[in-house]
Amino acid sequence: MIQDYFRSDLSDFKSYKVSKNDYKVRMDANECFSNLPQEIRMKIAWAIEECIFNRYPDAGASMVCELYAQYSNVKSINVMAGNGSDECIQIIANTFLNTGDKVAVQSPDFSMYGLYTRVAGGIPIEIPLGDEFKLDVDGFISIVNKEKVKIVFLSNPNNPTGGIIKRDDIIKIIEGCSCIVVIDEAYFEFYGETIVDKICAYENLIVLRTCSKIGLAAIRLGFLITSPILMGELKKVKPPYNVNAISQCIACVILKDSEIIYKNVERILLERKYLWQKLSNINGIKLYNAQANFILIGVENAQIMKQRLLDAGINIRSFTAITLQNCLRITIGSREENQCLINNISQENIGNI
Repeated sequence: MIQDYFRSDLSDFKSYKVSKNDYKVRMDANECFSNLPQEIRMKIAWAIEECIFNRYPDAGASMVCELYAQYSNVKSINVMAGNGSDECIQIIANTFLNTGDKVAVQSPDFSMYGLYTRVAGGIPIEIPLGDEFKLDVDGFISIVNKEKVKIVFLSNPNNPTGGIIKRDDIIKIIEGCSCIVVIDEAYFEFYGETIVDKICAYENLIVLRTCSKIGLAAIRLGFLITSPILMGELKKVKPPYNVNAISQCIACVILKDSEIIYKNVERILLERKYLWQKLSNINGIKLYNAQANFILIGVENAQIMKQRLLDAGINIRSFTAITLQNCLRITIGSREENQCLINNISQENIGNI
C-alpha cells in the first residue's frame, strides 16, 4: 500500500486551514487593512518592467537584505531573507534539530513553531502561560534547561495573545537558557521594542521579522537576523533562489521609501486605540494586552459570537485550544470595518448569547 511510505510520526497532522476570503469584513488574518497607495503601486509596476523573467533571481536577495539591514540598524551580513518568516522558522528547525531534539514554546503561541519542529524530527515542549497569559520567566528557563532543549521559540508580542515579554526578561532568557533562542518580532512595529541590537552580543540569539503585517502579506517575505556564526550554519540549509524576483523587486521599492511602512503602522495604531476604547465600553467582554495589530478578547460562548459575526459577513479568528476556547482574536481594521464590528458586537448581542 502507498500508505506504507508515509511518515508514521506525522499521521496525526492535518492540513492548515485558511478561512474563505469572501467575507465583506476580513479581520481574522492579521493583515494590514489598506492596500499600498496608487503612487507606490505605480513605482512597483515600473520596477517590475525591469525584471528579467528568464533568469533566476538573486540567490541571496542581497539588495533586499541590504535595505532591510538599514531599516533594522544592523549589518547586511546578519540578515537572511526567506519566503515568509515561516520559511525562516523551517530553516532554523532543519539546520539545528536532530531527530528527538526538544524545542520549547509558550502555550499558546504561533503554531508553526511546533509544526516545523515535528517535520524536522524534533519534539515540541509546550510550556503553558500563567494567569492573564503571562510568562513565568524563571519557571520557563528552569524547564528549558531541565529538558535539555535545543531551541526556544518565543513570539514577542505574542500571537495570539498580544502580550509582551519585557526586554530585561528576554535577556534573562537568552543568558539563562543553554540553547538557541529565537525571538519572533513579527509584530514589533506595533510594539516599538526590539532585541535585534543584541544579535552580536549573544551568539545564541536569532530574531525573526516579517513584511506581512505592515502591508506586504501578498509578497511572502520574512527575515532572519542573527550572529555570523549562526548565519554560517543557516546558509548551509537555506535553498537558493528562495525569494522570487517579483517579491524582491517590490520589497526594494518599499524599503527605499520606508515612510509608507511608518504611515501604515501609524494608521493601524490609531485604529487599535479606537477599537480598544469601543470594546472596553461593552459589558461582557474581557480585553487582553494589545501590543500588535490585533486585539484578543475573552467572551463566554465565543463560538456562538463567531458564528453570529460570520452570518453578518464579518470574519474574526476563533480557537479550539482549551486555553483559548473563550477567546476571539480581532485584527485591527479600517474605521468603517471596526465600526461595523462594534455595531454587531453589542451589549444586547452578548446578553443573548
